[in-house]
Amino acid sequence: MQEQIELKKKLASIENEIDRLKAMVINPSQSKKRKKIIKLEGLWKGVHVTEEDIEDAKKSLFKYDVE
Repeated sequence: MQEQIELKKKLASIENEIDRLKAMVINPSQSKKRKKIIKLEGLWKGVHVTEEDIEDAKKSLFKYDVE
């Protein structure tokens, strides 16, 4: 009896996953909207970025001089 209950739960979980995947295939733009937006506001609290910091970052990223 316990095995039947577990199988029913697993089957329900699989059915839900199939429905979710169908929805993603039918309307991919909807699945993109579900992504959680992460804000970095608190991460940078108290940090002051200067123009010199930006120029140093550009130089470290790009091979050629950036104006």
